[in-house]
Amino acid sequence: MSPAASPEAPAAVASTSISIPDRILTIVVVLGYIVLQIALAVAHDPWRDEAQAWLWAQALSTPMEFFAIPGEGHPPLWYWLLRGLSLVTDFSHARYLSTGVAILNAILLARLLRGELLLLIVLLFSHVVAQSWGHNFRPYGLVLTAMLVAMLLQRHGRPVVATWVMALSCGLHFFAGFLFGFWLLHQLRRGTRLTALVGPALLGMLFGISALISGMGNPESAPASTGALKLIGFNLAWPLTWPELRIWPAAVLTIALLCYGLWRDKFTLVSLLALTTTFAIGSALVYGQSPWHSAFMMMLAVMAFLLAGSAARRWVLVVLLLPQLAAGVIVSTVRLNDPNWNKPDLYAVIAADAGPGFDPSRQLIGWQDFNLSTAAAIHGITYISGNNGELLGPVDWRKRKEYAVDAVLTNTPTPYWLVCGKCARALSVIMTAGLHPSRLASTVIADDGPLSAYRID
Repeated sequence: MSPAASPEAPAAVASTSISIPDRILTIVVVLGYIVLQIALAVAHDPWRDEAQAWLWAQALSTPMEFFAIPGEGHPPLWYWLLRGLSLVTDFSHARYLSTGVAILNAILLARLLRGELLLLIVLLFSHVVAQSWGHNFRPYGLVLTAMLVAMLLQRHGRPVVATWVMALSCGLHFFAGFLFGFWLLHQLRRGTRLTALVGPALLGMLFGISALISGMGNPESAPASTGALKLIGFNLAWPLTWPELRIWPAAVLTIALLCYGLWRDKFTLVSLLALTTTFAIGSALVYGQSPWHSAFMMMLAVMAFLLAGSAARRWVLVVLLLPQLAAGVIVSTVRLNDPNWNKPDLYAVIAADAGPGFDPSRQLIGWQDFNLSTAAAIHGITYISGNNGELLGPVDWRKRKEYAVDAVLTNTPTPYWLVCGKCARALSVIMTAGLHPSRLASTVIADDGPLSAYRID
């Protein structure tokens, strides 16, 4: 491992030990990533999770709602940031914030990994860092920013400030608490004063409590009752992207490689395995199969190999990330070849069909309800939930039932318009009531799946 690539390396070493050819190649790699992120952001179809957070940020009204976002199961810092953005711009422009964060992260990562060009490439172009932790309008990129800034601050002899930065990341996502916990263990090991860590630990804990309160009443928070062992294996096989490949043999191989790569630093290895196992079990029981959350296990591994310094076999981390690199290249290629401008805007199609008197708050239904979240964020509209008949903004997960079909689909005055995904159940109810659906357009959103727009007469 290059001494300059360790967070523990002195700043002088980090700034002087890289050859000119390595510097040039690093600049080329970072510029390539920047171009890719801009292209992906422009071609990107915003999806419901991006829109849902934006809608909730605008809807928050009471102090308690600002502290514990209703039904979301997330800490509030991301929503506070979105609320501030909503005061000065709209959703369609605000989402490019994540592109700027991704560019910043590429620069920070290149600075942290000086002399580690291969690792820089596999990380930047991995599926995680190129997609959900890249241009996607979600808080994950800022979690990565916090992690990289903390490591650079530690390199420059400021571990306490770095710890506060990691504590702030807990306000962006509940699972950032695992990264923060790992960081705290490392700080205790390296001799950082316990009294200096109490404040950041309390802040991280406060954000965690906020997320737990936020998740109360959300049916996603109910423990899984079947298939838990299979789901744990799925989570532990985090280097792989496609669900069919995420099976127990891959999980065992992943653990074996982690053990081999970190064997010379038992403290880091044991800490990593304990947190990774806890994460895999907890996520399986609460969320079930959620591949996007497995990215936090990948980041735990990256942090472990970086913090272990010269004791880590760095090539093992590269091997672990190669499947992520392959997935990143494939998924990026697919999405660039299917840009949003080649697809119909279902809301625009409906508005054109309905004419100038169209009122989405009375005439537009989403089934399932979240299928119109993106249109609501982009166009600033409210619409009717096909799950429970409520008028939406953000979907309140506590007040709905998955796949429920509300009577609003049969008793809303016609004509009305419907946007649905996997529409068979809703259309069956509509036609049984003697109404006639006419399909206007269909599209496929990469992260949401197929969607169709109907006029109901």
